[in-house]
Amino acid sequence: MTEEKQSAESAAAAAEVKPNPFQEIVQPFVDVWHAPRALWGVNLGYMLEGLAYFGVLGYLAIYFSQEVFAGVANPDTYAHNMVAVLTGGITIAMLFLGFVPDKWGVRRALIWSFVLLIIGRVLIAAAPTLLHLPAGLWSPLHLATMAGILIVVVGYGMYQPAAYAAVRQFTTPRTSGMAYAMLYALMNLGGWFPTFAFLLRDPKFAGLGITGTFWFYVAITVLGLVSTVVLLTGKTVANAIAKAKADTAHEQGEAEKAGEKPAEAAAGTSGRYPPIQMWLLMLGVAVAFYFRVPATAVAGLPASLTLNFVIAALAMALWTGLALLPASGRFLARHPLADLKFFFFIFALIPVQTLFTYNWLVLPEYISRAFAGSPIGQYFEVASNFNPILIFILTPIIAALTLKKKVYSMMIWGTFIMGAPAFLLAIGPYWWTLYLYLILMTIGEAMWSPRFLQYAAEIAPEGRTGEYMGVAQLPWFLTKVLVPLLYSGTMMDRYCPAPSTGRAVHTEPMWLIFGVIAMGSFVLLVLAKNWIGKDFKTKAA
Repeated sequence: MTEEKQSAESAAAAAEVKPNPFQEIVQPFVDVWHAPRALWGVNLGYMLEGLAYFGVLGYLAIYFSQEVFAGVANPDTYAHNMVAVLTGGITIAMLFLGFVPDKWGVRRALIWSFVLLIIGRVLIAAAPTLLHLPAGLWSPLHLATMAGILIVVVGYGMYQPAAYAAVRQFTTPRTSGMAYAMLYALMNLGGWFPTFAFLLRDPKFAGLGITGTFWFYVAITVLGLVSTVVLLTGKTVANAIAKAKADTAHEQGEAEKAGEKPAEAAAGTSGRYPPIQMWLLMLGVAVAFYFRVPATAVAGLPASLTLNFVIAALAMALWTGLALLPASGRFLARHPLADLKFFFFIFALIPVQTLFTYNWLVLPEYISRAFAGSPIGQYFEVASNFNPILIFILTPIIAALTLKKKVYSMMIWGTFIMGAPAFLLAIGPYWWTLYLYLILMTIGEAMWSPRFLQYAAEIAPEGRTGEYMGVAQLPWFLTKVLVPLLYSGTMMDRYCPAPSTGRAVHTEPMWLIFGVIAMGSFVLLVLAKNWIGKDFKTKAA
């Protein structure tokens, strides 16, 4: 049978079947609703951990700036650097600890993760409230808080890879897409609940302050551990895995009867050297670092050879080395980064991912300072936590509507819709620009972020999900570390200073710069469309 005849018959068969749009939207929700109890055990724990994690994170920069570094010059810069230890540390920990759920099993990994998270958060909360340690740069309070953060880093480094590995084990190809989206959405639902943390913080209500509110998040973490132990028993996990395997075999049998073929993996790497787009990306990173504001001269070096230029050069050298290594040694042949397309794809998302870091590094302080004197500024938690509830509502809906859309197309349009609204805030700090930014940015995030996590989990060979999830988080590490180290704290000190400085707030240039950076991902993905998009992977070989 000729290809033309096959295509004609396929088109005729497709024309005879009239899809029901409503059913296509509803069915994924129905499939997930009937998912095993073990999956919902993961979802509940993930939601509670989202509440605790984002609750602490939303206050952390303010806590360091106002409490730990009180009286220190440029406190925002130091505060952002300390938050980078938590956020960047978590990502690098996932890179090294992603194998734990594959080796220990997801249940054991999740339980021990919660134990470490509890210990770390108890230390963070106890340092200022029970121990009453003195503040200052490298003071006992600073060191104790950092010790707690490092313990949290190790716990979370195991937790997220374990959660995504569990979803893969408990679902089938038909239910996995919506299951990943639901996990992402429920984490954001947990991240929305700190909207009401002002009821604990504000003197008009409970009056616990930021340090007292940290204890509430310790209690939430304990609840997450209890729910995981109770719902994810060994028997429950074993039954869920067995059922998922049986259902997968049944789905594959049905697909074969219908004449469908399973998705095939795309071709391997495209050659020894990266394409021009990757070199452009490296050049863009170097330029962004070099023109960091302000440039910091290195002692003993020419004024033009600034610290950020040195960092950029080292980043380019590392990037080039990583790009060339996959073809240079057999021991790296199986590494996820050995595929240059996968390598480029995950690193091209760094510019738009900077917007995520602003959600906890910049937005709480920006809203409280730029809208000072208004209810929006007084109860800054409401606006700064608006994104998570929108993600919870929009992610499952968008996932259902776009379930059959190509992942790469979703990435292109999602990064555009997420990055462009930053230019709205460049107009000025108005309530309508703030909420338009939050709404549009969230729609873009809901379009691409869950699909990326699904891609990273499903491309992994059997038994290596945690490893691939960890590697996919490497650009996250760079984003969460380099953004606060190189410019976010400096930008806040310059364009959105604390009221105690007596300087005026002028945030428009800051958001203009942020918008230009974020749109870089959209540009890079468009440039690489013909290289990556044609045979974009969705499954592992």
